[in-house]
Amino acid sequence: MNVDNNKTGVATRYKWFVYASVAAGAFLTVSDQTGTNIAMPRIAEDLSADIPTVQWVYLIYTLSISSLLLPMGRLSDLVGRKMVYCVGLAIFSIGALVAYLSGILPILLAAKAFQGFGAAMIQANGMALMAESFPSAERGKALGLYMTVIGLGATGGPVIGGYLIGAFGWRSMYLAILIFGIISLVLSLKILKKENVSSNGKALSFDWIGATLSAAALALFLLGLTYSYRLGWGNLLVIAGFLLSALSLFGFIWWEKRIKNPLVDLSLFSVPVFSLGMAARYLAFMSGSSAFFLMPFYLIQVVGLKESEAALVMAPSSIMMAITSPLSGRLSDKIGTKWPAVAGLVCWSSAIAIYTTLSVGSPPWIVVIGMFLQGSGNGIFGSPNTSAVMNVVDSNKYGVVSALLNMVRTSGNLTGIAMGTTLVVFTMASMNYPPDLSAIESAGDNAYGTGLKTAFTEGITRAFWIGTGIVGFAALFTAFRPEKPIRRKKINKTL
Repeated sequence: MNVDNNKTGVATRYKWFVYASVAAGAFLTVSDQTGTNIAMPRIAEDLSADIPTVQWVYLIYTLSISSLLLPMGRLSDLVGRKMVYCVGLAIFSIGALVAYLSGILPILLAAKAFQGFGAAMIQANGMALMAESFPSAERGKALGLYMTVIGLGATGGPVIGGYLIGAFGWRSMYLAILIFGIISLVLSLKILKKENVSSNGKALSFDWIGATLSAAALALFLLGLTYSYRLGWGNLLVIAGFLLSALSLFGFIWWEKRIKNPLVDLSLFSVPVFSLGMAARYLAFMSGSSAFFLMPFYLIQVVGLKESEAALVMAPSSIMMAITSPLSGRLSDKIGTKWPAVAGLVCWSSAIAIYTTLSVGSPPWIVVIGMFLQGSGNGIFGSPNTSAVMNVVDSNKYGVVSALLNMVRTSGNLTGIAMGTTLVVFTMASMNYPPDLSAIESAGDNAYGTGLKTAFTEGITRAFWIGTGIVGFAALFTAFRPEKPIRRKKINKTL
């Protein structure tokens, strides 16, 4: 009995050590991404570059993460999560060092691409390590705690980064990331156990062709979305990007169906809990990202708030996500994953619906209420939905599924930004104003400026109406999905 108690105590301590390691990696990669946004004006000034060019510092990091998530997730399933996670922390930290030392923009861009490579290895393993370390009865709670760190990183990046940049310059942010990255690496090397990854003594080969096709499909898709609202959806480069992305995707599906050890087991998408969970995640983040991207323009340029005041208005979203994620995860462990996920989506949809009431003269507290609801909906939905998806597969596929979940989030975010921005600029053009978000930044208090602000506000409310319907649709089909997947033997019979 004492031996059993000792084993239980060790397992309990170990899962929290794993959480500390994973939380550190998640916080670093997310706060780096959000903090870089704050640093871009200073970087542009220091390196003598314009803002559109400097935006590649953020874009190349995001593209690097997104396109490599899936291959890195699968690699961790084959060679072990500790190895991939720790190598990722090392690469991420080296990238931060190069960014700190960079004196010209090309070196900084190379550093951010390298950092993105490491961040993909970290993010592809975060949820997988949590799912393996916590018992299945506590999986919702564990994933909720993981999402809490994501929310704190999204909030902490601009706050901590903004302070460091203001006090010591933009390079200080990367120096801080380097220091904490090294600390996280040392702790992870000591904490994480080396897994037994062999499968009956048979080594599995890595699907290099599938990895290349998936990376190309996603990178081209995200580049097309990024430039669609800058160059226009009819631009030949944008069209070519989407066509090449579609060809890469079809090639990927064709290849994955024929290879013995595929990058992704496509049969998973025939399981309703898995496919509908992924679809709901994509639609929710697609709707939410347009609100987060467009709201600062509204609060600063239309309402007239300072940047710091706008940040305070939007802060409740991350705070409520951090609070509700573990609570919802714990609840879903007890009552099931479906209805907490539905409740979260309904709350999320209600938040976007509140944004549809905005006008040029609306008080900021309307946005505050919406942010409270949106953050709550995100937290209430995210933990049980992620737990439902992870429950479909066995542990030898946690890496690739964790990567898929992160990839779906990123794709949904960029899709929402592109579609929301396109709708806004189309609305502005239809009302005879320049079809460019930068135009709102120079809007004055005269009749023309008031009209421009009105056109912009009309555009964002149209985008929010569509977003309300999108999340509502996700809530509807989530309500009709089964609570539990089919038996795991059927799902994993092709392993």
